[in-house]
Amino acid sequence: MLDNKETTQNYFKGLTRKDYIERVCKIMEKDGAEDLSIRRIAKELGCSSAALYRYFNSKSELMYYVSLNTLEGYIIRLNQAEKTWRGVWDIYVGVWYCYSQEAFRHPKDYNRLFFEHTNEYLGGAMKEFYQMFPQNINEANQFFSEMLGTADFWGRDFEMCKKCMNAGAISEENALILNRMSCILYKGYFKGVMDDGIEEDEIEERVRSFIDDLDIIVKALASELQGYDGYFKQKREKNDKK
Repeated sequence: MLDNKETTQNYFKGLTRKDYIERVCKIMEKDGAEDLSIRRIAKELGCSSAALYRYFNSKSELMYYVSLNTLEGYIIRLNQAEKTWRGVWDIYVGVWYCYSQEAFRHPKDYNRLFFEHTNEYLGGAMKEFYQMFPQNINEANQFFSEMLGTADFWGRDFEMCKKCMNAGAISEENALILNRMSCILYKGYFKGVMDDGIEEDEIEERVRSFIDDLDIIVKALASELQGYDGYFKQKREKNDKK
């Protein structure tokens, strides 16, 4: 028989939270196992199934951290789109555009990150995740960095609304309305994706529909559009001038 010390070493194998997250990310990249079992995870790490609970409260918590890995696509989109933004409304609608592009592609992950758990949990988890994987945020721009400091889903959008307020583009009263209507609109579109699913070739059209509806709200509430005439029209005009 193994003595107690040797048994403990084999049981935990000197693993860390980061080891679990990395291994599960690799498994899911390989075969997309959304229903990945604790037994499969333990087998990959060569440890006991019960060992997971030394590092995470549940499998759900582990999967939450794994889902944070999908935010890398959002960072990349923000960096690319930021180069085309010319004013506060480009920024406001553009951030929603980048977010919805990734959320509609990874609905289970984005639902887990932003809706299944409390908003307060997201802020702390994101900070811990990027301390473990700093390379995943090296290229993040100011908009994503600000997201780390605002855990609440509605609060993150209102921070963007305040940028429009400070630029004299919308009144405080209408900024509150914009915040409410934008978040409710998005949640309606997102629920449709979650409930009915979506094919890859349908995503762009669904995103464009969401952004077109958002533009209607922006134009109705803005006190000063500052030359903004719709997100996709702005992009076409910029491309035409190249």
